[in-house]
Amino acid sequence: MRVQGKAFSKKLKVDVDFGDTEEQQSAGEEYSKILTNKRSYAAVLNHMAENKFELVQTLELTESFQGSGGTSGVVFILKKRKEQNIQ
Repeated sequence: MRVQGKAFSKKLKVDVDFGDTEEQQSAGEEYSKILTNKRSYAAVLNHMAENKFELVQTLELTESFQGSGGTSGVVFILKKRKEQNIQ
């Protein structure tokens, strides 16, 4: 999942990638629509946690322009939690 700030806005743009199959791409697009325009990284992660995903790793997206650089977004690596059978 890639999360970036929208230009001139306090809202976020989110791109979710679940894989290459048509079903995975459709699910990724649906999550992207739901999560885009959230106002914080925490809100994005909380939504994913509510849908049984857990954070595995965080990567910074950085850009450099004429010697000055900064964070342009974040990539969250998530995995689906396994269901636990309670007997």
